[in-house]
Amino acid sequence: MLQIRHLMIHSTLVLTLSLCGGSVNAEQILIQQARLIQGDSPTASMPMDVLLEKGKIVAIASNLSRKTRMGVRLIDGKGQFLIPGLVDSHVHLEGIPGYMGKRAEDQMMLEQAFQQMPRSYAYFGFTTVQDLTGDPRFIAEWNSAPAGPQAHYCSPVTIPNGYPASWMDKELQFQVPGTKYMLFDPAQAQVYPTHFHPEAHTPEAVVRAAKQDGARCIKVFYETGFGPKKDLPVPSVELIQAVVKHAKLLKLPVYLHGNSQAAYEFALKTGVTTLVHGLWHETKLANQIANQTRLQEIAEEIARAGIAVQPTIQVLYGEQEMTNPNFFQHPELANVMPAELLDWYQTPAGQKMAQLIAADFDPANQTPASLYKTVQSRYQPALTIVKKMTAALNRQGAKIVFGSDTPSGPFYTQFPGVNGRWEMDRWLEAGMSLSQLFKALTIENARAMDLEDTIGSIAVGKQADLLLLRANPLETLAAYDQISYVILRGKAHQRESLSAKSIGKSNH
Repeated sequence: MLQIRHLMIHSTLVLTLSLCGGSVNAEQILIQQARLIQGDSPTASMPMDVLLEKGKIVAIASNLSRKTRMGVRLIDGKGQFLIPGLVDSHVHLEGIPGYMGKRAEDQMMLEQAFQQMPRSYAYFGFTTVQDLTGDPRFIAEWNSAPAGPQAHYCSPVTIPNGYPASWMDKELQFQVPGTKYMLFDPAQAQVYPTHFHPEAHTPEAVVRAAKQDGARCIKVFYETGFGPKKDLPVPSVELIQAVVKHAKLLKLPVYLHGNSQAAYEFALKTGVTTLVHGLWHETKLANQIANQTRLQEIAEEIARAGIAVQPTIQVLYGEQEMTNPNFFQHPELANVMPAELLDWYQTPAGQKMAQLIAADFDPANQTPASLYKTVQSRYQPALTIVKKMTAALNRQGAKIVFGSDTPSGPFYTQFPGVNGRWEMDRWLEAGMSLSQLFKALTIENARAMDLEDTIGSIAVGKQADLLLLRANPLETLAAYDQISYVILRGKAHQRESLSAKSIGKSNH
């Protein structure tokens, strides 16, 4: 699938370039009289002018109009709010959500989808993303797209037969490119093939290889299984402690996949930087006695340890929405999914994953509406605990980091861009404030990714990744739906030009 995607990206580059209508190509852009909002002390400034040149912010002042040369492109920001571009620090960019085939007749649909996905992130204001299991070659090709967020990536550090390697054939797991970052696990010494050299797969060697390849972070996993995969092996505390030690020496954050109480306990023992999921399962591999007391203690300990947490609440909503009979009536889907792909998702082939989820709920004896209610009731306990734990972490002053996990699996209900926007809704439902959300989407994610000197705020010398909004995001969440311009590395795009509705159209 990776090779097919690479070929499609190259073969559609010319077509993609023709879809950049609504963008401003001038070398200099002057945004006039917009009110600026910064992350650390979010308040709206007095009206200011901001001058952009060669992808950078070069000047900020109350009136720059008289000091700019002829030919500068003017954008009227009067009555609007200029904010840093949004950062989603947990995505998965490879593949099209829910599409697993290779049918020749789907080629045009796939080409359009690959074109649109970067634009869909940008349509919702995301100018920087971080792929937590990325491939350096693919990320380089993603970043060649003319309109989309700049991508960074983590290297996935795994053990044999554990998550996510367990989803592959037992032999294939040692052949894929990611094997370069597979650890030698002494507890499974007998499973490795003869060509696997343990000395090249120590924690130090694996972390060093990831750093040399350009990764900005390491991702490790504590997952005992779900669905058809159960009782998976997990790495030892000592093994991941060694990974963390060497990663910190190379200034690489360590992200831990884990969504249970046991995983949170593992994070505390190993000293990882960030937990990339909320606590969805309070009793998975944990003593059910007095669990509420222990969860409160864990929240306090996570805060004291300085471990950040990404709640990723929308992941659970996305899974249950696969059985929502009215999902495709959502008005924003036409802006992020090309029409042909949107239609395909509603065919029997596009509904295979939805049918797999529904199979556990006796769908033959329920109406679509009643099936959806049944599924919602099954997900309610996990949603309740993750919101409670997120609120507890917030009360304790823990670092809450914005990441959407788009998509967490083959789910069209977690489509690029819009899934991140829906995660914003989940934050407010969990008790986070608009100010906290704004900071998490901008400066705090920039700091977490060690990009504070480049993005996350509006300052001279920083990369010109900006949004111009018609409403104040500190006053209403709806402001994120009222973007007039998305500015990507100094190039300004009218928001509607990034919509999937423009696919196949010329915008001159």
